[in-house]
Amino acid sequence: MPLSKLSIRDSEYLPDAASGRCVYHVYDPHALVQAAGYLKFKNGAEKDEGVFFRGESKLHGSLSPTLFRGVSTQAGQSRKISELNKAIRQLREDNNIFGSFAQESHEAILQHYGLKTSWLDLVDNVWVALWFACHRTHGTGPAGEYLHFEKRSVHKELDGFVYVLLVGADQGRDTRRAPGHYLGKNTELIDLRAAVPSIFLRPHAQHGLVFRVRGDQVMRPIDYHKQVRGVIRISLADALTWLGNGRMLGVHALFPPPYYDRGYSILLKSGFPASKELGAISHVGA
Repeated sequence: MPLSKLSIRDSEYLPDAASGRCVYHVYDPHALVQAAGYLKFKNGAEKDEGVFFRGESKLHGSLSPTLFRGVSTQAGQSRKISELNKAIRQLREDNNIFGSFAQESHEAILQHYGLKTSWLDLVDNVWVALWFACHRTHGTGPAGEYLHFEKRSVHKELDGFVYVLLVGADQGRDTRRAPGHYLGKNTELIDLRAAVPSIFLRPHAQHGLVFRVRGDQVMRPIDYHKQVRGVIRISLADALTWLGNGRMLGVHALFPPPYYDRGYSILLKSGFPASKELGAISHVGA
């Protein structure tokens, strides 16, 4: 992996015992920023590929979008996609807000607000990724729609780590496509900050994007892990210290309530029925 060739102060490339994978461990916030920026520059120059971030509390063996988790057959994948498309069509008919931005972004913005879709969330800010890696999500309700974010504790995880995945997505701009949309050979990428109106506040607060892998033939793959370009690891104690307790990196700021996020308010009132299959517009508690 390219990060194995990187040599910067206060960092080292080593095996992660929990997952068996090699990671780039950083001991200083400057090293974190430099490691994160290394592949952004390298892949942008050599591959016309953007590199974005995803924070995780542990390393998983796969990177599947929520719609495809637990799916093992093409028939099952087709059924999930059909159910989702039906739900989105109904939302479009019942809510005028979807007429104000490109149809290609409709599923993407619904992913960002809680539905299970074929897209996967990324962020373009390493500190936001670090925040997600330092918190666990707890859900309750028939579809897990009531969410609470709990900060991880070094007292409970004495030797805990956080992980930032560096994910590559094609970023060659096709001027025929809507703003913020990038369609490449391997992936589709949508920068929600440019693709949807700013009354949807959450994507701006999180520097949010979504991406998905294109299929070789008819169906897209279920697992997007091939787009992971590297993994940065930080000790949980260091990550929590670096983040601190500033208001800009809290649940209230990163998940603005519907009072501030008008797009979120519209979606909550859309009447979309929660289901285990497709999820729901999430209710985020402070």
